[in-house]
Amino acid sequence: MRRRWLVPLGLMILCLALLFGSAAAEESGKAQWTVMFYLCGSDLESVHSFATGNLEEISHCGEFVYFDYSAPPGSAGTDDGLSLIGRPHGDVQIVIETGGSKVWHAQSLGMRVDSGYLQRWHYTPNSTLEGPYENGFTLMDSRPLASMADSETLADFIRWSVANYPAEKYALVLWDHGGGSKTGLFIDELFPGDVMSLQELNAALRDGGVVFENILFDACMMANLETAYSVKDYAKWMVGSEEVVAGKGTAIADWLQQLLNDPQCDGRRLGRWICDMTQIKYANEDDEQTQNLMTWSVIDLSAIGHLADVFDRYFEYLGQLYVDKPFLMSLQAFALRKSECYGSNQDSMIDLAQPFYSETAVMSMDADLRRELLDAISDAVIYCVRGTGRSAARGLSFCYAVDFDIDDMDTYADNCPSPHFLAFLDAISPWTAPDSVYSRGARRLPEIDTQSAYVTYAKKEYAPDGVPGFSVISEQGMASTNYFYNLYRKSDTTNQILWLGSAPVLVNEKGTDEPSVFSGFESWQWPFIEGTYCSIEMLNSGTAGDYNRLYNIPLQIGADIWNLRVSFNDSENAYDVYGFWEGYDSDSEMFNRNVKSLSQFSGQHFRLLYPIDTNDYHTKGFYEASSSFLLYKTLEVEDRVLPPGTYYLQYVVNDLFERPMTLDTIEMYWDGQHVTFPEGFTWEGTVKLSVRKDYW
Repeated sequence: MRRRWLVPLGLMILCLALLFGSAAAEESGKAQWTVMFYLCGSDLESVHSFATGNLEEISHCGEFVYFDYSAPPGSAGTDDGLSLIGRPHGDVQIVIETGGSKVWHAQSLGMRVDSGYLQRWHYTPNSTLEGPYENGFTLMDSRPLASMADSETLADFIRWSVANYPAEKYALVLWDHGGGSKTGLFIDELFPGDVMSLQELNAALRDGGVVFENILFDACMMANLETAYSVKDYAKWMVGSEEVVAGKGTAIADWLQQLLNDPQCDGRRLGRWICDMTQIKYANEDDEQTQNLMTWSVIDLSAIGHLADVFDRYFEYLGQLYVDKPFLMSLQAFALRKSECYGSNQDSMIDLAQPFYSETAVMSMDADLRRELLDAISDAVIYCVRGTGRSAARGLSFCYAVDFDIDDMDTYADNCPSPHFLAFLDAISPWTAPDSVYSRGARRLPEIDTQSAYVTYAKKEYAPDGVPGFSVISEQGMASTNYFYNLYRKSDTTNQILWLGSAPVLVNEKGTDEPSVFSGFESWQWPFIEGTYCSIEMLNSGTAGDYNRLYNIPLQIGADIWNLRVSFNDSENAYDVYGFWEGYDSDSEMFNRNVKSLSQFSGQHFRLLYPIDTNDYHTKGFYEASSSFLLYKTLEVEDRVLPPGTYYLQYVVNDLFERPMTLDTIEMYWDGQHVTFPEGFTWEGTVKLSVRKDYW
């Protein structure tokens, strides 16, 4: 009798190759791989069930049967001349640690996750062969509660996994929030304020005692030079994103299944699977925001040491330009600020490669050093996928920390591999670098306030439409890189001053021999939704980049505050609406990973929100709300003329190093056709610009 095998529909197409476990693995008694999932659930799990969603993806993974096409036709146990066989069970071991969340939602998966403990689980893949194997998660160990942002907690999980599930190759998945080079990663809800710095991550991997085949950062903005440098001695390959990562994370069900199918692969191939399949995952979902802003890359960590050395030599070169050749310095600074920005301006994460493709970099940079930098980046980033809204991403960012406050600089200095970059930051900010920076060979640079070449003056002038503007005067002609304005409006009902947001200035050219006049309006146009003006937060630089500008528009849906994520395309003079983003975590200031499409809120009512100005440069205080509107599956943002009212305009000039300098705030009344000013108002003279004392 011919025996027929029934294959579950969910397994899709069976692999047509016969794969054997490696001889080394068989002789050693080890599995081919052990994959460690370190799931710090945080609010991503307690509020949104994202960790459970990823556990559910793991539960879909199974060990396939395979056709042995080498079997002779008519052999025993064959079907249409092909025999079905299975690879030895356990080639890939999957272990998980859960913690860091007040509430878990994994009951439907047979997991009783107790938030009062750190718990360790083993996942047994399902099998299409008849046998004793059961699909599911088994609790293997419970430990006393500890912060998952503590380095020893991670190190202990690594040691336990290796002792109980030895393998030829190990992979580590670090899952939670990420904050880029300055902040680190993990927000443990049960230990408020505790975040794992890159130094602590380095210590955890060192104490774990393993060189991983691959480390995956399923967290925001961790594909950066500083993170790669911190893990380079403890892994061969690294996978991460330069940008914000959606709460649903990578395509675990797909890349983990590929590993189960082909456990003889290496970390490089696994990294490519993670990138490709995650891109496919979101291409098939109603999530335009993630599709457009996605970046994932595979990084060869053996190349990071050389890249860090070349990066340091670049800032040594920049220090020489800063002192001796200010005009060339200005061209380099402009190239750096044209680089694609990730997260938001406050994170200062920019693409590492893009500045060196800039024409200003080509003109002003040593050709050999530029070539060596680009080659070193190419050697380090062996693969990269990106969305259309992140077309300039080349797989690694770095923290251009030129406008951090002193506390943030102290934190970043612990993570930065370049003493010459830290010496440069010491010179252009109030922060003082520790002595260790200079004991590592960096040159102490003169403070920027002593360098007349970097002084910027603004001449107050009127634009053609009658709005006060300004022109820029500097010794080098390029002592600033970015100009924008903050716009405020007096509330018609409460008389509160509402922050409408920031926008790039307009350029009014006067002639080839005269500087242009920068101004704030063109017929008083501003973004509107449903016939009502919005408040907008500019997420990346206003005028320097060659990429689309990103904005947040705050609004309220039910009792919750969301940000509508909007992109403005200069070439088409139109806005693209990507979807909703929940905002920053209030404690750690990391990006929240909760993003949603418009369709997920369709049919609900929303109100536009306007932050009430508090005269604090860094915070926007409370909100005033508009009337209520019904949300449809599509939402248009378009420029319209602002209504009559009292407005306040403040110009901001970012100098070469992105330090913000402001002109006096201007009060004006707009009647819908003309602008008038308070009695006695004058706008004339030339002023020396400086950074606001309260900015730092």
